[in-house]
Amino acid sequence: MKFMDIPIFFMTLKSVSPEQIPRRPEGFPGQRLVMIPEAIATQASQKPITRDLFITHIGSFIAAHGHWVERPNGAPQHILIACISGSGSCMLHEREWQVGPGDLLFLPPRMRHTYRSDTSSPWTIFWVHYSGLRAGDYLSALGVTPEQPVVAVDDSCVLPEVFEDIFRHVHHGFNESAMTGLSTAFTRLLGLAKVHQGAPNMRNRKAENRLLKALSLMRHDLARSWTLEELATSAAMSVPHFTELCRRQTGLPPLALLIRLRLQRAMDLLQQGSHNVTEAARAVGYEDQFYFSRLFRKHMGLTPNSCRNGP
Repeated sequence: MKFMDIPIFFMTLKSVSPEQIPRRPEGFPGQRLVMIPEAIATQASQKPITRDLFITHIGSFIAAHGHWVERPNGAPQHILIACISGSGSCMLHEREWQVGPGDLLFLPPRMRHTYRSDTSSPWTIFWVHYSGLRAGDYLSALGVTPEQPVVAVDDSCVLPEVFEDIFRHVHHGFNESAMTGLSTAFTRLLGLAKVHQGAPNMRNRKAENRLLKALSLMRHDLARSWTLEELATSAAMSVPHFTELCRRQTGLPPLALLIRLRLQRAMDLLQQGSHNVTEAARAVGYEDQFYFSRLFRKHMGLTPNSCRNGP
């Protein structure tokens, strides 16, 4: 059964007290659980592609009533638990973390932890144990640390689909091709988690929405002589806050982003053949063709004329 096939009413459970619920790490109806043979995992750790990131265990539990795992010494691998519905919690680094729909919980190797499903709203999760030379790099990109192990994904619908793509590779056995597919599919999941990484609380999420609206105004009027103050005001933020949030979300400060968007739009116009260099420059706010050409070459790595009538 795939997550997408789970009916809405699957959470209906007989009411019992918490003391009556047996605690168990697995053994749930409809569960999927696959352990990669140790010899295969060792080979994967040595292959040029898979050694960067490879899976050792993978599984999914549906409405895991009584799910409880305690590891005093942690696990040898990194662990990812993705919550699809319901809720649970985790004790890590002397702090309890709540986990709900759309949350990704990352647990580091060899660190004591306990996690459990909620008694009244048990979680549906998929989980992965993984290792690799670049595992830490992916976690750094997501801002994951033992002090901040939970990542909120703003579109949780992407999670089940990508997990199914990962899981289907285990049906092909454990040859080199299957392990490569498993690793690259897992890499894609972490990449999408970064793309859809949401704010950790509602206040920050509202700020992100205001930022996106301000950037949308900018995109729809690239020729305008935008000032940083105008953009920040349109987002109801101070200039420093707007600048920092824009840099965090897009990788660029606002005015640098404006230049990048203008030049990308100008390149599109030149490649379509609908504008010459002067017209493309004016269409995105540059009256000085020579300044535009220097800026274009600096940022795009080629001259405007070389882009005309096709890439």
